[in-house]
Amino acid sequence: MSTRQKTPKKPKEAKQSKQAEKQTEKLPMLTLLTSVGRATALLLIAGIASPISQLNLSPVYGSIPSSLHHQRSMTFTAIAALVARNSLKKYVSDSISEYIAVIAYWTPVIQFFLFQHSSQLGIEYGPMIVESVTYFPLLFLSIYAAFELLDCIDLTKFNLPDSLKQIMLPMISYTTVSTTSKIASSIIPTFVGNHIYFTRIGFQMLLASISAFLTPSRIILFAFPAILHTLWANPHHPSESAFIKANASLSTQNFTILARQESNTGYVSVLESQADIAFRILRCDHSLLGGEWLVTPEAYAKGQRQRETIFSVFVLLEAVRLVENRGIEEPAAALPDSQKSALVIGLGIGTAPNALIAHSINTTIVELDPVVHAYATRYFSLSPKHTAVIDDAVAYVDRTSRSTPASYDYIIHDVFTGGAEPVALFTKEFLTGLYDLLHEDGVVAINYAGDLALGSTQLVLNTIHAVFPACRLFRDQPPSADHKPGDADFINMVVFCVKNDGGKGKAALTFRAPMEKDFLGSLARKSYLEPKPQLEIAYEYMPKERGGKEMTRADVGELEKYHNDGAVSHWRIMRTVLPDAVWEMW
Repeated sequence: MSTRQKTPKKPKEAKQSKQAEKQTEKLPMLTLLTSVGRATALLLIAGIASPISQLNLSPVYGSIPSSLHHQRSMTFTAIAALVARNSLKKYVSDSISEYIAVIAYWTPVIQFFLFQHSSQLGIEYGPMIVESVTYFPLLFLSIYAAFELLDCIDLTKFNLPDSLKQIMLPMISYTTVSTTSKIASSIIPTFVGNHIYFTRIGFQMLLASISAFLTPSRIILFAFPAILHTLWANPHHPSESAFIKANASLSTQNFTILARQESNTGYVSVLESQADIAFRILRCDHSLLGGEWLVTPEAYAKGQRQRETIFSVFVLLEAVRLVENRGIEEPAAALPDSQKSALVIGLGIGTAPNALIAHSINTTIVELDPVVHAYATRYFSLSPKHTAVIDDAVAYVDRTSRSTPASYDYIIHDVFTGGAEPVALFTKEFLTGLYDLLHEDGVVAINYAGDLALGSTQLVLNTIHAVFPACRLFRDQPPSADHKPGDADFINMVVFCVKNDGGKGKAALTFRAPMEKDFLGSLARKSYLEPKPQLEIAYEYMPKERGGKEMTRADVGELEKYHNDGAVSHWRIMRTVLPDAVWEMW
């Protein structure tokens, strides 16, 4: 019986066979890498979309109120996506990721319509309601789809406990989203507003387009109506036609937007009322940085000859020039203003620095936001006769207090916005830097907005007094007629401090009576420049040895925990200053 012998392969055929085997081995690895890559991209998009969603909410709700429930809701949504995965698998198509781009394209449209009901939705839950039908569905689908793609990873090859294998991929997925969100939150403000794609609506459209590119499908046809609405009908879009549409809507409220720009501190705009008593204001997100009454025929008939500030606190800050007893034996107060210098931290519309410049004081203005400086110059007549420093005040003060100490006769510190203050600018280290920058007979005026009954206000006042030995505190307006002891009393207050007290304590700080030249022809200055005794508040300083707290850089969390309530209160106050429609039609 003969046996069939194997025909030996030729060398060329053997080589081709080995190549085919290698290609077969590589195919699963290629599939694995593709799946992991797509899953990572979806998670990155979900993470970047988080701060972008917050950015779009901030003009209508403010940045802090918008974030109240955001992180907890993100965590809940991520857990829901992972838990519901097995039960939804038999009902949901494998192509679920194709709907992410559709949701992303519809997000600006949904926000536009819901923003018009912000007052009804409320400040506590309005932002969460908006995100519940915009960002959170996108996050849910992104994590769900990413985890489906990551199913191809075989964890049995790794020598890990079974419990760790079960939670490792979900943990990695959520950590990727959360970490990306935090990184994007810190990076986006550095270039927001530099291009039409780097704006609130632009970011949303860009992410939607990237999602559509990653998961090409005919389902994207459902997004076309949303794309058309965003490009041609949404007044929030950063285009000239959208600007015209916004003003057409605002005309029903007798307001006009003169200019708007997204910048590193928020959405900045200049608005002007068209009423008989007209005014112009500078807005940043859901807050006002300043405003002026315009000289209308009605105002002129009442004696107004120049634009006047709406907010008296900015005039009160100018009283830094009126301090005459500074706790030293031979003060240099007799020097003419032209030989003095001033540092202003925080610009607003420039009311106080304009006055200092008008008195021939060499003035340096430190402002973080270049758009605020540009708009103050163009629309509020900020004098060009100053040194502009567009920089972070903490970095500037730290740098100059070491290189050129004792540089200024006056310092004005005015940085409040949006119901919260930049906490780094109220730490003991920063205030010590201001102390070092003052001449020996120098004076600092600090504007702080808060409720005297809150621990946050006492913390700030204690920290100020720990650095400056003699201070006096004035509110800008008397309490309302129906105010009762113990009621909330959110006010603007100005703290005047000197560098030395000469052992005289409070008596080291007195004010001279203003002269006619101090008023600069302004009715507002005649009314508010001189600090009024009836508006002075006893400065209750609690020394450290008696348990009084002071805030260093390591303690900023102590002040930040009060921000939520303060920002919510501020939102409600702002809604009484301007109509809802004005805030919503940003």
